[in-house]
Amino acid sequence: MRKILVVDDELEICLLVTQYLKKLGYETDFALSISEALSKISGSPFDILFVDLNLTDGSGYDLISTLQESKNASKIIVISAYDSERQKALQKGASVFLAKPFTIKGIDESLQKLNFI
Repeated sequence: MRKILVVDDELEICLLVTQYLKKLGYETDFALSISEALSKISGSPFDILFVDLNLTDGSGYDLISTLQESKNASKIIVISAYDSERQKALQKGASVFLAKPFTIKGIDESLQKLNFI
């Protein structure tokens, strides 16, 4: 079963996205900070990470950089309310950029781009 981690400091977003992904058949978890995400990633690899750019303990770019340095093979879907960050996110290593507020259709399209649906 494919595993997905949602990293966002808004609990409601984490819960909504993880519940939807579970309905699609994915094993899901969430983290509210970079440090929590790194702890969960170190215990078990994830196939996809949904990563918000504005987190309480740093930028989602910091998490992306750390993952790249550790040769982590997870695909990254950046989620952000700042659509102006799209190009930078893709240049920094995101596979997909999903603008907030997003819909179920946006999640599905993001997963399709990664051939996960």
